[in-house]
Amino acid sequence: MALVVVDLQEKLAPHIEGIDGILKNTVKLIKALKALEIPILVTEQIKLGKTVDAVADVVKSGPIEKATFSCFKNREFKKRLEDTKAEKVILAGIEAHICILQTAVDLKKAGYDVYVAADCIGSRKSYDKEIAIMRMQSEGIKLTTSESIIYELMETAEHPAFREILEIVKG
Repeated sequence: MALVVVDLQEKLAPHIEGIDGILKNTVKLIKALKALEIPILVTEQIKLGKTVDAVADVVKSGPIEKATFSCFKNREFKKRLEDTKAEKVILAGIEAHICILQTAVDLKKAGYDVYVAADCIGSRKSYDKEIAIMRMQSEGIKLTTSESIIYELMETAEHPAFREILEIVKG
């Protein structure tokens, strides 16, 4: 399992519908997956500035720069993802109808089990996000929420990280 946070960057984020909720949910997801020791990759689309502070501050690893819309068409991304040995990939980020959609479809075609945290993705227009979600569903990509992912990975309240993650989720 690996989390990919796509293009949550300074120049684009302010224009995304519902960005405050997207950032809040994405930060919770990152913190919880770090507690579960799940690898996290972050991408930055060239020319859109740095990753927003809220995300960069919790990830603390260098982003993968890309020009391609699909992360999977970037050589460095592909190598770093392969290095995680993940068979399942969770996607979060922006924009839903461009980079998230293209990355999800390419990952699925390459044999990955792809999950999209629907409360952690966005577009400038809600209509674009809605259509992207419908397209992803038709492509066999699994749609879920950040909390569903977190609790599914934990499996039980007896998980050693349960208390820590409970505090993250409540936060």
